[in-house]
Amino acid sequence: MLAVILAMALGIFLNMSTYGGQVWPIGSVAAIVVMCVWIKLSMDRHLEELERRLRNQGVSQNVEKEDQ
Repeated sequence: MLAVILAMALGIFLNMSTYGGQVWPIGSVAAIVVMCVWIKLSMDRHLEELERRLRNQGVSQNVEKEDQ
């Protein structure tokens, strides 16, 4: 949630900047970068959890086969 607020704040404040009388969409670019980084980190965290669960499930299935 913090990343969304940060992206919105960057988008608002940096889009107000002008250079040579022309508005540059620096804030939009910054907001997109922040959100992409947040999505990437979130997906990495979820994939690590999934890999851990799959490894644990694979180990438990191997133990069950050895018991039989």
